[in-house]
Amino acid sequence: MDHKSKKTSSKKKLFIFIPIAIVVVAIIVFVCYRGFKSKEAFIFSEHLDDVAVTINGEKLYYKDLSFYVLYEEEKVEKEAKVYNPKSTKDWWNTYLNGEFISVSARNTAMNMAIHDRVMYDLAKQNNITLNEEEKNKLTNSQNDFWEDLLDEQKENLPVSRDAINETIEQIALGEKYQAKLVAEKGVNYFEYNYDGYEYNNMIKNDYKIEIDDNYQKLEFGEITVHHNKVNYVNGVNGPEELKKDK
Repeated sequence: MDHKSKKTSSKKKLFIFIPIAIVVVAIIVFVCYRGFKSKEAFIFSEHLDDVAVTINGEKLYYKDLSFYVLYEEEKVEKEAKVYNPKSTKDWWNTYLNGEFISVSARNTAMNMAIHDRVMYDLAKQNNITLNEEEKNKLTNSQNDFWEDLLDEQKENLPVSRDAINETIEQIALGEKYQAKLVAEKGVNYFEYNYDGYEYNNMIKNDYKIEIDDNYQKLEFGEITVHHNKVNYVNGVNGPEELKKDK
């Protein structure tokens, strides 16, 4: 083999080696990143008595967010079972509309909790109460919540059933005040939902919200539901399942 042929052969080997090296480095970085994230994980059940958010100085603790964690994880996990029944973690890791599904669930849970507490406080200030018909609807809502909850979640409740039912009652009172408010303002009900225009203007002008920095460390999809294996590729849990597919 002449010098030119040897040089060409070396280049070919180099072109093959570089992509393989990149893949190996990427896997190592990913594994190290997952290890780092697990070390800095913020465990919800270990911080129930810590302050999660303050609303004009009023403290909401992590335990006060339990309903919203259960609600969001139940909703998203059921979506995940439709998306990929074999590997529901895939859906949680999906990047959609500018953020991961797990991050979207975390943000939604906090936004709902803030909204519902604001409306509940306003309901109390305006002496809002539930009549008998509304109390019956509340009982049905509570029963529906527990029926819809996943079995795994029932085994991993962060707080008592009574505490969750109390939150659902507070939400009902807040919803009644919200209906009164929109009637007075002459706007649609959804304008004062947690993502509504009028509500967000009210929050911007009249409220100071301070969210605990640690809240962003919560991994939704791993609090009241759990996924044991890392998903290396979409639809595959790990090396064992790769072998089965061959």
